Amino acid sequence: MKFIKSNIIVLFISLMAFGLTGCKDADQNFVHTDNFVHAMVCENTRQNDAKSITGTIYEYDKHGSLLGDEFTAEDAEGGSGVVVFVVTAEDKKDFDLTDVYLRATLKFDAMVSPTLSGRHNILVDEEHPDGKVIAITSGIGTVRKYRIMGIYE
Repeated sequence: MKFIKSNIIVLFISLMAFGLTGCKDADQNFVHTDNFVHAMVCENTRQNDAKSITGTIYEYDKHGSLLGDEFTAEDAEGGSGVVVFVVTAEDKKDFDLTDVYLRATLKFDAMVSPTLSGRHNILVDEEHPDGKVIAITSGIGTVRKYRIMGIYE
């Protein structure tokens, strides 16, 4: 019985110490407000001989206006983005845009939802006129949506 009482006292003191100190705030050097896709690639397979296509990224402000090459995070705040993959006639036999792998370059604390793991259908057609839509959440919780669209030229 004495053993149980001493363990309860130790547990209580430990919980009190933790409660008083709390969790440490995140180091601001490692928290980013950036919720942009910096680059995106689509691949036909995960094998060594995979062919890949780099997407063209278009950024829009909250009013739907296309942003130029030089823009700030404040300019893009509240807007969205579009990533377009164009498959040429020569590559059409190698790329089934209804079954591709995607890779994106983001800041290290950004999250993608839904995930990019697995195979994806990014073909824009009558059945899927919007392609695939993803959301990028920054380290501070701001969200930017991207539409991923694949087209045959």
